[in-house]
Amino acid sequence: MPPKQLILIIVSLLAGGLLWGTAGRAAGQTPPPPHRVFLPAVFNNHMTFTGPEVPFGYGWGVYNWRAYSPALPRYPATSFNWIKVADNPNPADLCGVFRLPYKVLLRLNQANAKTTVAQVAEASTAWAQNLKGTPEAGRCVDAFEIGNEPNLSMMGAFDGPVDPELYADQLCAAYDAIKAVDPGYLVVSAGLAPTAGLPDATLALTDTVFLRRMLDRIGALRQGDAGGCFDVLGYHNYGFRTGYDTAPDAPACAERSCFRGVEDIVAILRHEYRVTARVWSTEMGWMRDFGAGGCGAAPWVPFFAGFQRSDADQAAQLVGAYQYARRNWPWLGAMFVFNLDYDRRDQDPCADEQGWFAVKGYPAEAALEAMPKP
Repeated sequence: MPPKQLILIIVSLLAGGLLWGTAGRAAGQTPPPPHRVFLPAVFNNHMTFTGPEVPFGYGWGVYNWRAYSPALPRYPATSFNWIKVADNPNPADLCGVFRLPYKVLLRLNQANAKTTVAQVAEASTAWAQNLKGTPEAGRCVDAFEIGNEPNLSMMGAFDGPVDPELYADQLCAAYDAIKAVDPGYLVVSAGLAPTAGLPDATLALTDTVFLRRMLDRIGALRQGDAGGCFDVLGYHNYGFRTGYDTAPDAPACAERSCFRGVEDIVAILRHEYRVTARVWSTEMGWMRDFGAGGCGAAPWVPFFAGFQRSDADQAAQLVGAYQYARRNWPWLGAMFVFNLDYDRRDQDPCADEQGWFAVKGYPAEAALEAMPKP
């Protein structure tokens, strides 16, 4: 997630609370009731799912993913079974002797405000064909994530005015194009950013509003099947300033600003739209202590005050998150740590906040590798 995206998420969360506190109270209104979620013990034990059955995904979001290439390995083997590749390289770099020895989720970056539905379909067909591999070797990647945080407008997200209906059209076009090449590919909708939105919704649209409009549009295109254009729903449930077990109805989790905020998303998906696809957390993580690391005066620090944790606590939160999810969320199919290895220790660690989510070389990496993976 580029720095500006995280900052916009935080600004929108703050704006959501501040705007309600002034305009809402001044008008004598009462806050809308929050859409709360089910109790796992009651609801989660009686769930059925559609879509492919695959083992639970323990995933790394990897910047230097080529370091896992069997042709030129530079990272040791990992106990995780999925790698997320967020850039769009030459397909040859993912095939043959360069085929990564793990399941691969490739994010396709063409679905945005600057591309037409036809262009997304054409690009998706090309990627699916070029990565199909051979009958002997199999596919070069296993799943495609269609875009990134389309409820945000900046570059690296939807790259223009947020438009849930346009994104839904693009997602459906990509789904049809990819499945026409090989029905065995998994199609994952773009991970939504948890956000309260902004007054100008074309800049940042509340994740739940975006989700409902996207599902409404898909249902209109697919004869009422709101889940007809994806195998898996993507979401980005970061920890923000909270621990992994903070309840979604806690004040600290306003507008889903906690790891368990994804439970609200699942409630909408299953209760309101009767969509029984699984959810993947295609980005999640906690920050290390940038203040202790000498970056207390960095320009981005005001936006991330309260996010920082000790190295040991980052490890504890990440391991705890996996354990909590495996115990309580049968609807979750995979979880990708953001991030493994984007780290500027050798350059300028204060240049942006991204490196402070990295775990490689820190206690979290060893703890995650060592944890049981049922």
